[in-house]
Amino acid sequence: MPDHGYTYTGSPYENKAFQPGFVFKDGKILASNVGLRYNAARDEFEIKKSVNTSNYAAKVLVKSEDIYVKIMNRLYVFVDKNEENKTGGYYEVLLDGERISLYKKLSKEFIEGKKAVNSIATDILPMYKEKEQLFLLNENNELTELPNSRNGRLNYFSSSKKQIKQHIRDNKLNINKSYDLIKLIRYYNNI
Repeated sequence: MPDHGYTYTGSPYENKAFQPGFVFKDGKILASNVGLRYNAARDEFEIKKSVNTSNYAAKVLVKSEDIYVKIMNRLYVFVDKNEENKTGGYYEVLLDGERISLYKKLSKEFIEGKKAVNSIATDILPMYKEKEQLFLLNENNELTELPNSRNGRLNYFSSSKKQIKQHIRDNKLNINKSYDLIKLIRYYNNI
């Protein structure tokens, strides 16, 4: 974390506090009730024996596709960057489906601050800027980033576009909201 001798806004972490969670490897519990937190700026999980252990004792969790993390009811998986997947790293699984799954990628970028150019202006503090991206994972384990626009999202379902549009109308879904997008993908996985 950059240290410029003054404060900054935001945080490199999804949640600054360590939360109790589990680490799994190949479906078996590797560690239970450990302290976990996600450093979105570095795209890594920090782990310690329990939430009460000193933060200085925290270590970085090994990044591997066969290791995944569960905090509360939220599941995080690691996807290697390769030919099919240009964006690797940790993703939160919003929906694990038969044909397609919905993943969310959280990233944070550190933006340098700026000193005021005159006495009227104010300093701009350095900050962590948060960005969320949604991805679809198909049965071939290929990740596709979903555009933010409604039409861009509908284009992914081109093979069943008419049915999908009718389902959206009938159920008054706003597919720009992740909870309605999850409902739509559940429907798509079942047609």
